[in-house]
Amino acid sequence: MSLSSIKGQDKALKIIYGMLTCSRVPSAMLFAGDSGIGKRTAAINFAKALNCQKPLNTIFGPDCCDECASCRSIDAATHPDVKIISSGTEEIKIEQVREVIEMLSMKALLARSRVIIIDNAEQLNNHAANAFLKTLEEPPEDSLVILVSGAPDSLPDTVRSRCMTVRFYPLPPDICREVALDKMDLADIDAAMMLAMGRPGIAISSNYAEDISWFNELLIDMMKCETKAAWQDKNEMRQWLDTAMLMVRDHAVAAITGDEALKSFWKDALPKGLKPNPEILARLFFSLQYIKSRLDFNLNKSITWNYVSSIMRMHASRS
Repeated sequence: MSLSSIKGQDKALKIIYGMLTCSRVPSAMLFAGDSGIGKRTAAINFAKALNCQKPLNTIFGPDCCDECASCRSIDAATHPDVKIISSGTEEIKIEQVREVIEMLSMKALLARSRVIIIDNAEQLNNHAANAFLKTLEEPPEDSLVILVSGAPDSLPDTVRSRCMTVRFYPLPPDICREVALDKMDLADIDAAMMLAMGRPGIAISSNYAEDISWFNELLIDMMKCETKAAWQDKNEMRQWLDTAMLMVRDHAVAAITGDEALKSFWKDALPKGLKPNPEILARLFFSLQYIKSRLDFNLNKSITWNYVSSIMRMHASRS
């Protein structure tokens, strides 16, 4: 895969191609945007383009050939001068950062530019972020650090301010569908697109039927005044709130437009007692959005569960 094969991110790619064309690449960059929209893929292919042994001159700018030894080793995560740190939902610890700092202090073995990609950079704990600051302030020559984050505001200001930020955005529906179709069955695509909201990576990696069932089960518990904290972690809280906001938004749109497809998709998810009143649904949407915006402050799961439950019941009683 090359930079030119990334779809729907024209603004971000224009910046990247401009750097490659002028051979002026900053020492630290932040690829920011929602999960599942191509940030990590762009970072990897940027590293390939910087170190490609047989670079191509495309109509957009320099790009990787995707076939040379350097490109293949970066794809296989075996290149000695290109390292990807990916922690999933776990913290990125200071030991991992120290390993990166040590690597950058050494002379490159094969690459023209050593590249460190830190995926889910918001998972850097405080000690790891602080240890990284000196490297960002005084970067080694011919090196590039790319922080990839779906929640860039969670990063310390001292880290963000030392990086050039490149924004990535959710894809238009037609492009999102095109990207997802490469790795999904046609039978699942419509429902998956409803939940993906322009994020093909989310559509590809999730099981929409299980996701909706899980969402509905927790919603029923909320409306029954169950007091248990059913979310396992912040990621589940974020996923549930994302789905709740989508459900509320779609019900409001369906109430205004009469869209039968939206009504059918969410037919089992409207909280009992909550009528499809656009004004009530709009207030509920913004209440949920406000809670989601505070997740990075490490909200208590139990308190948040009870608070969201009370909001859902309160709006149901008003409709």
